[in-house]
Amino acid sequence: MNAIIKLALASSLLPVILTGCWDRTEVNDLALITGAAIDKYDDKSIELTLQIFIPRGPGGGGGGLESSNKGGSIQTSLVKSAIGVNIADAVSKLQEKMPRKIFWGHTEIIIFGEAVARRGIREDIDYLLRAPQPRERAFMYVCKGSARQILEMNTRIERNSSEIMREIGKSKIILSVTLTDLAQMLMNQSGAAALPFLEILQPDSANNRDNTESFVNKTAVFKDDKMVGSIDDPTSRGLLWLRNEIKTAVVTVTPAGTSGNVSLRLLKSETKLKPLIENGKWKMNVWIHTEDDALQNTTGLDLISDSKAVEAVEEAMNDDIEQRVGDALHMVQHILKADILDFAGEFHRAYPQEWRKMQENWNDMFPSVEVTVHSDAKMLRPGLSNIKSSKAEEEK
Repeated sequence: MNAIIKLALASSLLPVILTGCWDRTEVNDLALITGAAIDKYDDKSIELTLQIFIPRGPGGGGGGLESSNKGGSIQTSLVKSAIGVNIADAVSKLQEKMPRKIFWGHTEIIIFGEAVARRGIREDIDYLLRAPQPRERAFMYVCKGSARQILEMNTRIERNSSEIMREIGKSKIILSVTLTDLAQMLMNQSGAAALPFLEILQPDSANNRDNTESFVNKTAVFKDDKMVGSIDDPTSRGLLWLRNEIKTAVVTVTPAGTSGNVSLRLLKSETKLKPLIENGKWKMNVWIHTEDDALQNTTGLDLISDSKAVEAVEEAMNDDIEQRVGDALHMVQHILKADILDFAGEFHRAYPQEWRKMQENWNDMFPSVEVTVHSDAKMLRPGLSNIKSSKAEEEK
């Protein structure tokens, strides 16, 4: 009898313990944001644009994608905008006009228009970090002109332009910065930051509906949360070497004494910064080590059996790296004067006492830091092919 009473009591307590899913939100009730763009509207307002994923067509059933008859393409997202004094205000205005609850948990990219970037992005970052839903791993970009145009780009390879830019960010081919990375850069000793800077071009062909490849990669440089300038595409490659962020690349060089060129595929790259304070002079040694494959050889050099030919290619690779890095250093140190290389952090860790004395004057001191670049490129595999180039006879 006692066992029956205990079982009855336990059964009566189960509904109290099991809370169930009383506060759940069905996916059909969510407007899934895949990308967001922030543009300047006027001196006191911004325009927030959201790219919203369409999970299924009306009446489609079973999660099929909504079809559009425009050019036979498949429409998988729509773009909505609202104007507000800040992001929170604009989101609330968008929510008033949408039947589904706005959900930031799937946001893949966040883009600033150039005008709002030059005005300052600290307040926008405050919202993105403070609100519970925006993803801290979302990739950050700046766009020349309106940021909305990125979200409106036609795409055929991926479902929408946000997925295109996410995959490019993951590939590390260009500068890759997440929301977390940007917040850390703005909070470091120098207060400088860098973001990939996109400039939209006209499509190569009127018949090509995918215009996501019609843009130029640059780098936007920030100082105290305001964009102060940009670095062009070739110089941005040198910036990636300096920041130890180049993961994949093909570099084409012309060895001395040849009229052809050799294309090298980057297998591994490592950059180390070594600060030095000597006789009151602040110096930075940059050590870059790369390991490469020969991808194509249009010179008359025998890369398989001639060690001097391999050394000539490696020397050309070193010269190319040092040239790119030198151009990036000139822009960062003497033109923009923004420490996006975190030299401040390196000196702080290596010389904490000296840093404390000079940190207030770092912005004035950064351009005078003497930088020496040491490049060490090694070609590990010259390849099996040793077909003589047509230029071989010309080079004799």
